[in-house]
Amino acid sequence: MDDLIKIVRTYRLTVGLTERIRLAEEIFRHIEPDLRVFVFSSVTHDAAKDALQEVLKAVAVSLKQFKGDTHKEFWGWCYRIARNKLSDHFRQQYAERVQPLPPDELWQIMESTAQAKPISPGVRHDLEHIIKLLTATKPDCSDLLWKHYVIGLDYAEIAEERKLSYDNARMKIGRCLDEAKSLVS
Repeated sequence: MDDLIKIVRTYRLTVGLTERIRLAEEIFRHIEPDLRVFVFSSVTHDAAKDALQEVLKAVAVSLKQFKGDTHKEFWGWCYRIARNKLSDHFRQQYAERVQPLPPDELWQIMESTAQAKPISPGVRHDLEHIIKLLTATKPDCSDLLWKHYVIGLDYAEIAEERKLSYDNARMKIGRCLDEAKSLVS
């Protein structure tokens, strides 16, 4: 039987805290190098140390719940935890990067890119009102329409960004456009 699995089994059966800490440290000496390679190959070097710590912490917290009996099951369990923690890390990075802009800043961007023929004050007022209503009632629609019609992302780019199929993205944008039109009338 593999030494690592023997240590894991002993850990599960041990009651004393000091002995469990010693066994956990020994388990980490075995798994840390492989998990380090896995994490550092998936994340930028700046964030990899923090991500590795999160992975090791999650393994430590749930080590008592591991129920497998083989080397393969244990490593599969460890890598599943690592993948989940890396997914959390990527979601957090994405959430930090994508921050919706307030309507005033959006108008400043639009005005800076405006062509020779500016929007009339009446149309601008209507658009501001519609954007505020749409943002308040359907923020997702506001974001989709903004990305498609103002930023210029096509359906495929939006589908990829949101992990949707092409047709699903196209239909969502269509429904959001209908929603915006219904707010106008």
